[in-house]
This record gives sequence, structure tokens and C-alpha cells, in this order.
Amino acid sequence: MTATQNSTTLTASDEEKYGRTSPTTYKLTPTQIQTFHSTGLVTLPSVLSPAEVTEQIIPTFDRFLHRSIPVPGKDFCDMSKPFSTPFEEWSIVNCMLPTLYHPPFQNNIFEVLTRDIVRQLHPELDMMKDYDQLLNKRPGKRDAEFAWHQDMGYWPSPKVLGVEETATCTFSLAVDDSLEENGCLRYVPGSGLEKKLREHKPLSGSRDEGHALVLDVDESKGDVVDLAICRQGSVTVHDEWVVHGSGGNRCEDRQRRTYVLAYRPREVVEAERRLGFTHSHNDEVNWDTFEEEKGKNEKEGN
Repeated sequence: MTATQNSTTLTASDEEKYGRTSPTTYKLTPTQIQTFHSTGLVTLPSVLSPAEVTEQIIPTFDRFLHRSIPVPGKDFCDMSKPFSTPFEEWSIVNCMLPTLYHPPFQNNIFEVLTRDIVRQLHPELDMMKDYDQLLNKRPGKRDAEFAWHQDMGYWPSPKVLGVEETATCTFSLAVDDSLEENGCLRYVPGSGLEKKLREHKPLSGSRDEGHALVLDVDESKGDVVDLAICRQGSVTVHDEWVVHGSGGNRCEDRQRRTYVLAYRPREVVEAERRLGFTHSHNDEVNWDTFEEEKGKNEKEGN
């Protein structure tokens, strides 16, 4: 396993043209765009400043963590354990759709900058916000792991949606330094190039008991695992097919907070909503139907 910060090294003159060029813009380098499309993940340094994270993101983020802002049902849960796990025993605190439950958080600086970046990654598509999510790996929680998965394993397939396009840009803002010891993101570069879904299984026995899925990663069969080290204010962006997960938090005195924001083409988001799929864990969707269709797609090679 190797640690990577697959961002581009810039010369002094380049620094004036790329990166955070204004309060509302972040200019990608050609190499960063190419890395995203060829490996499935790219790390973008210093998208937000530490002061912006501290002053504009953390106050609202922590209100959710402390349950000062109510979040109904399964949208406030531990992503690594059954839904029935008591709050005191959680390892990964997960809050789905924070801007739905607290509208004043909409159009924050992270949203503004990611809207600019996603247009550069997919200029040919009308990309729009699909969902957002807040995560916290509590200190010393070695079991605060995200099992290996592809995001497409959680979502309705193109066949179910009736839309062929699957493009996704999922931005993960490091609210705290995201390092190997506190459970940074890990991934298999290039694992999604064929755009095929590997076999996923429910981590808790069924999707009704817990939300998480898991797939097998086998380095003996060619899977090479990299770590996506990400400092506070920096961002990783991954696509919908890359195999990824994250380890537990071995730090007794350090949490790992992450703010996730995903964009998909407008036609995909609209098709999801017609099915009643909003990325809320409270959605009344037929997971068995989705899994059945995904199984058919795998057998057919789609």
C-alpha cells in the first residue's frame, strides 16, 4: 500500500494560473483532470483555507455531530454498524443531506467552489448537486472502517434509471487532516476504467439492518491499493466506479471529519428522484429490485 497525494507540482508562474485563483474559483491543471479520468481519483490541495474550514464549515458541522440540528430516522446513523446501534457506541457518525435539514448551510463556500471544479471535470455534461453528507470517525475507533465498495453499488443502475450516463464527481473535504493513522481514504487506481460493478454484499446481513456494502479487494490478483492523504482544506474527488474504502481511526486524540458533496448529470438526478431515490437512508425504495437488476447487468457484462 502506498501513500499518494496525486496533486500536481506547480512552478511559481503556474501557481498564478492554477489552484485557488479567486474567492469563488479553483482552476484545475490539465494533469489533475487527466488523473481524475485515468485513475478515478484526484487530490486537490488547499481548495479551502484553514480559516474558511474553521469559520465557515466546522461550526455547522459540529452542531450536526452534537445533535443540535435534528436529523430524522436513519439519516443520522453509524455507517459501519447496524442501524440499531446506540449512539454512544457509534464509531462513524454519519449525517445524510445536511443542507436539506439545515437550509442556511446551502451555498456555503465548499458548494461554491465544487460547482466551479465539476464544470472543469465534465464540461460536456450538465452536472448538478445530487447529495451531501457529513462523516466523523471518532477518536480511537479502530473499527471505524468504510468497507471496500464502488459507489455504483449503492445506487440504481442505468438500466433501472433508464439513463445510460453514470458520471459522478464525489468531493470529500478534509475538515481535519486525513492521514493513514486516522483512517484516510484508500483506493485502487484505475479499478473503475471498465465501468463494471464488482459483486457487493451487505455488511450487516441485509440492507434493512445496515446501509453498508462490501466487496473483495485482492492484491494478489492485481489490485494495487493507494492512500489518499489529504490535509485540512484539501479535497479528494473520485468517480462512481473506482474501488475505495477507508481504515479505522487509530488516533486516541484525533477525529477525522469529512464533508462529502456529490454531483451527477441532471438527467440522472431527475431519474433518481422519479424513482423516489434521494440518497436518504429513509427512502422507501426496493433495494432487492436494485440488487436484482445489478446482478443481471453483471451477468450480461453491462
